[in-house]
Amino acid sequence: MSMNGADLIVDTLIKNGVKYVFQLPGGKLGPLLMALKKREKEIEVVTVRHEQNAGFMAQGIGRITGKPGVVMTTSGPGALNLVTSLATATSDGDPVLAISGQVPQAKLLTPYPQNPNIAGVMNDSTVTKYAKEIEDTNALADEVANAYIASINGNPGAVFMDVPGNVLLAETEKEGLEFTTIADQLTNTISDEETISVAVDKIKQAKRPVIIIGARAMDELAAEAIQAFVRKTGIPVVETFEATGLLTREFNENYVGRVGLFNNLPGDELVYNSDLVITLGLNLVEYWASVWNADKKTVVDIDTVVDHLDETYIPDTLVLGNIAKNLKNITKTISEQDITDEWKAVIRTLQEKLMAKKQVPETTSDDALHPLEIVDSLQKVIDKHPDTTVVMDGGSHEVWMGSYLNVYQPKHFLMSDGEQTLGVGLPWAISAAFLRPDEKILSSGGDGSFMFSSQELATVAHYNLNIVQVIWVDKEYNMVEFQQELDYQGQEEGVDIDYIGYKEMAESYGIKATRVRSKEALDAALAEAYATTEPMVIEMIEDNEQNIHLRDKAELKKY
Repeated sequence: MSMNGADLIVDTLIKNGVKYVFQLPGGKLGPLLMALKKREKEIEVVTVRHEQNAGFMAQGIGRITGKPGVVMTTSGPGALNLVTSLATATSDGDPVLAISGQVPQAKLLTPYPQNPNIAGVMNDSTVTKYAKEIEDTNALADEVANAYIASINGNPGAVFMDVPGNVLLAETEKEGLEFTTIADQLTNTISDEETISVAVDKIKQAKRPVIIIGARAMDELAAEAIQAFVRKTGIPVVETFEATGLLTREFNENYVGRVGLFNNLPGDELVYNSDLVITLGLNLVEYWASVWNADKKTVVDIDTVVDHLDETYIPDTLVLGNIAKNLKNITKTISEQDITDEWKAVIRTLQEKLMAKKQVPETTSDDALHPLEIVDSLQKVIDKHPDTTVVMDGGSHEVWMGSYLNVYQPKHFLMSDGEQTLGVGLPWAISAAFLRPDEKILSSGGDGSFMFSSQELATVAHYNLNIVQVIWVDKEYNMVEFQQELDYQGQEEGVDIDYIGYKEMAESYGIKATRVRSKEALDAALAEAYATTEPMVIEMIEDNEQNIHLRDKAELKKY
């Protein structure tokens, strides 16, 4: 039976396992929406309040599943609103397939409404990996296949298809393509025995080895392989913020926390003192090589792609291909590592330093929460409910939680190291809630970043999603404020924001909400939120006096 171009796109998506399409409707998207309606039992259309947030939601699907999340928009401003979310996905290494309806081909070069050159805008390697205007209805399934594969091949990222209305509506005898077998094989390659042997020899020669885990190692199979490797060798481990969750509690004696951003954590100091660094799936946007490798350490890079090379990052050995499989082969080949007492003593010293930095001060404000009080409360609820997915928006709160909050499962701690975009938190939480309806999703945002996507509380309420949104309220764009104060002799400008009753805002959407000023009240509110699968918002009044110390310059000490 014949179908039109829009039907062909939807048939191809369904044949390759796509379950959700995030969208905001518009006239030029009509053919695709009608095609989706015909298949509504096989694929769910999630209607949102802003296209940028729809793009973030698709990115959340890509982050968690490793397969491209799908977003659809109308032409003109609908498609233009995707630029930030697609650039964020590409920078962070998350696969997204974006499809926009476009004006008919006959109107493309005329002064017609909603008619910018969208494919031209998107065709920048920092925004997408692939951007194309599709000219032939019969080619639509082929182009979906190529776009999909491009999104996951190499370092994952966003891809974009612009489809004129007449191409969507024209009839075709073609059928949707199924290409998941090819997609599944893209990351199955392994390095040869000689490369594995060279990597093992370099690791064995090291006196002070350290492992840096990055975002491209963030999956369950890689987590199992990493744990087996650490269990056998005893090599200490640090994680980037995005890679949080690869180790269980079993590995506390090997774990020295996170690295990155301000280069002032005990984990950074451990890397500084090492002589060999094993990078596992490290996207250098997470942790710039110039920060940690100025002294040209030996680097064994185990990864799916070759990252950006420069004078501080030329790996001595590159083990390229499937991270889990290659690391398993290294683990089989290597004998137990002889970690010296000297290096063990450095590890213990820095672990003690990390624990000290996490401690809640004895004296805190009576009417506002110290950031470490919030982290402590969240840690206790996560320890009690380890299936919780923690989602970060950008801001000072993200640094506190990224530095000190632990989770123990891969892809259960979501944040943006690439563009560090404000507004990703709630949309990603929505994605996670669709994929994990029986697990609590804990979304964290500051009062600045939360307002970038706060309208999606309407989406949370409509779908009754199992999300608790915590909002850190300090009435400032504080991440910018404290850096202005440090950089401009104590001056700040343009960073104050008016207080909004976030509790009342949430209630206006029909969502239960509370406002807290003490740790006891926060603990009670979290217990209430976890006692139900209904959404809840917790407005937390934060004492931000300590935030300026997030950027304290660390005197990295040689041990």
